This record gives sequence, structure tokens and C-alpha cells, in this order.
Amino acid sequence: MTDFNSMRINMVNNQIKPFAVTNPVILDAFASVPRENFSQFIIESTIYADNILFLNQKKKFENRFYLSAAVLAKMIQIADIKENENVLDIGCLTGYSSAILSKICATVDALEQHDELVEIAKDNIKKLGIENVQIHQGSLKDGLKKKDPFDAIFINGSVDFVPQLINDQVKDGGRVVTIKRVGQIGNMVIYKKAGAFMNQINHFEITVPYISKDFIRKSEFAF
Repeated sequence: MTDFNSMRINMVNNQIKPFAVTNPVILDAFASVPRENFSQFIIESTIYADNILFLNQKKKFENRFYLSAAVLAKMIQIADIKENENVLDIGCLTGYSSAILSKICATVDALEQHDELVEIAKDNIKKLGIENVQIHQGSLKDGLKKKDPFDAIFINGSVDFVPQLINDQVKDGGRVVTIKRVGQIGNMVIYKKAGAFMNQINHFEITVPYISKDFIRKSEFAF
């Protein structure tokens, strides 16, 4: 029988901590959320591997993938998410990133465009008894329109650009967290909103696939 508890602790100690993630709230979140519960389209034995994990029905899900736990943890730490903040999680797949964020912030609105993934994410979140996450279905590029803007928006993959509709959904002083690619090179970036402007702050270099073709300018469309 696979010892997922030990694998989870090893993930925290041998993948996340060496990536200079030190925030105890973030570390506790990754240590407590059972990643294997979200492996419906992943080979279960690889769910704690330290690399990108593609869903195993690529044609159906447009080459969608999970970021490595270390990269996700580092992005959350750099974004400096507070316990009273409201976060939009774009591209939640089966709900793992949203479950992690639920341990760190006040509320999570998770967005996924595939109806099958939406239903699985809802079921996964419900089974864990997480009450501050709501799963929504819709186009990733449109974000989630609601009355109050978000403190932070996570985009789970690379982008060539952030659509204006998404920028409009961040409150003044809030931020969009993603990976910005220029050609084959990517950087984890935070776009911080100041009035009508989104100021880009570059952090560590990391190259991962685009989250969706909708986040690629037509002249640069490629996977």
C-alpha cells in the first residue's frame, strides 16, 4: 500500500523547503492537504513527483497540467497572501491549488472551464470538508465577474499576456500572480494594480507551458 503521508512530508521537506519556502502557514497547508485525492487524471504513483504533471487525457483537456508543488508554494509565498484576503484561482483543474489556498486566505473562488473537471473539483473539495472554496465554470480568459474585486488572482500556468477582463477584477493594490513567458523563457511575475496601471515585478525564472491558447497572442501561438 502506498504511504502517501510519508510522500507528502517528503514533498514538503525535500521539494518545497529547499526552494526557500519558509512561511509556516504555507508549509502546513502542503503538509495537510492530501494531493493524492486530486489525482483523478494523473498516474497516482507520480502525484508527489517534483515536476509538471499533465492530465492524462491531453486532447480532451488542452494539454492542461499541474504546477509542481514547489513552484506553487513559492508563488503563494511571494504573493504574500493574507488570511483575510479573497483569491481567484484560475485553472483549478481538480481543485488542488484551491484546497491549498483555502488554508491560507479567507475565501477562494476557483475557475475551471471543463464541466467534468468542475464537477470533480467540487466533489474533491466537499469530501475534504473545505467550506471557503467555491468552484465556478467559465472561460479562463474571462476570469470571474462579481460585485467585489479580488485581493489576488492566481493563474496556474504561463501567459503571454493577462487579459484586461482579469486585470479589471483585481482591487486597487491587489495583484495578479502568474508566469510570464517571452519566447521559451519564463519568469514568475506579480502584476500589482495601481489605479489604471498594472506594474510588473519579476521574480524567479521558471518556464512552464501556457495555461491555455487564450493567453497567447495570435502571432505567438504555440505549445
